[in-house]
Amino acid sequence: MFFTSLTIYSVLLFDYKQTIIDLSRRIQMGNPKLYLVKWLVAIFPFFLFSCISAEQEGPNSTSAMIPTMEVSEMMGLIEEVDLLVLSAMQQDLTQQKIMPLLDESSCPGTRISRDEKNKRITVDYGEGCVSNRGLEKKGILTISYTANFLHKGSQLTIGFENFSLNGKQMEGQRKLENKGYQTESRSLRFASEAINFQLTNSNRQKFTINQSYIRDLQLSTEYAGFRIYLSGSGTLSTDDYSKTSFEIVKSIVFLQECMESGVPAPSEGSMQLISDKNEKILINYDRDGCLLNHPE
Repeated sequence: MFFTSLTIYSVLLFDYKQTIIDLSRRIQMGNPKLYLVKWLVAIFPFFLFSCISAEQEGPNSTSAMIPTMEVSEMMGLIEEVDLLVLSAMQQDLTQQKIMPLLDESSCPGTRISRDEKNKRITVDYGEGCVSNRGLEKKGILTISYTANFLHKGSQLTIGFENFSLNGKQMEGQRKLENKGYQTESRSLRFASEAINFQLTNSNRQKFTINQSYIRDLQLSTEYAGFRIYLSGSGTLSTDDYSKTSFEIVKSIVFLQECMESGVPAPSEGSMQLISDKNEKILINYDRDGCLLNHPE
């Protein structure tokens, strides 16, 4: 298509060039005003065609939405990070622990340091390690907090320094705020926010994520492990795809047993993706156990 357009463009360019040269000679020989008008009429389509061709053949931001598997994987990885942070926050607590949370200290060589005076925790995975759940972690996470994270109103700010999870690099900041214990659902509610958060996948595609969530962490019972229920919305953008908005239609659920098996992906719920051209895709998560199936 590009070469066809380029050929047509070249032929038209040659024809217009000859026409303009001919009209220029006539202007000098005949009625200048009459041939000047004809000369302007002749070159106008040339400029018009030039503008259209540049728009059609120039870089295209592509109308395709971000693939659903890419969206699901990014959501799962972000949940892993937040669970990692909550795990690190409660390690020195002797009471009021959320049990059981995934133990992130199992990653060999991990160094966790605390600066109580400045309310800051640093989790350093160094050049990389693999946890007993099979997750590969690398780099440094910093956690700044205002109070005990179990207290309503406490806030956490998560920073990333050359940090990657399963080969996906993360940059920017995420914020968590404790919204209090929900008695009816036996869950601890957190609001989470990310503005211009960057995630680079294994193909070196960089995604910009803006999101606002409400996350209910339902505590485990003797019959079942913890459950994470997400609601909220946001946007995803990258140079390779159309900017995509997303809205959780039915609470997206992450199960403890699946996350323990190293599958950081939703198990239940639905989410709608909307392109900047208002194209819509509804993703339904309905997994058989913890098998990682492509969402519908």
